Amino acid sequence: MNKTIQARINESLNEIRLGNRGHLNCIRLSSQSKGPHNDKIIELCTEFLSTGTTFMTEAIFHNGRRADILLPGLQEIIEILRTESEAQFKKKIMYYPKIFTIRKVKV
Repeated sequence: MNKTIQARINESLNEIRLGNRGHLNCIRLSSQSKGPHNDKIIELCTEFLSTGTTFMTEAIFHNGRRADILLPGLQEIIEILRTESEAQFKKKIMYYPKIFTIRKVKV
């Protein structure tokens, strides 16, 4: 069954902490991330804005885990990798809600 984009957005937002849900299409950056990592987030989110793709940065899930970029309408998480190893990446994504596919972008 195909879900509407709004249904996927609603389902995705149910996985996000309540206080974090009002930040759709806003670029929020972590102070712990530096230079190329944040630059890539800004670059991708600018593209999403121009194509009308809803996004959320620094999305915090109920379990406290945080994704670099969440595309709720696509139910996709984008992780920006700069210094993380493949093992660190795999460990991080195992805690994400299972409704999301994960895409990694290296900088």
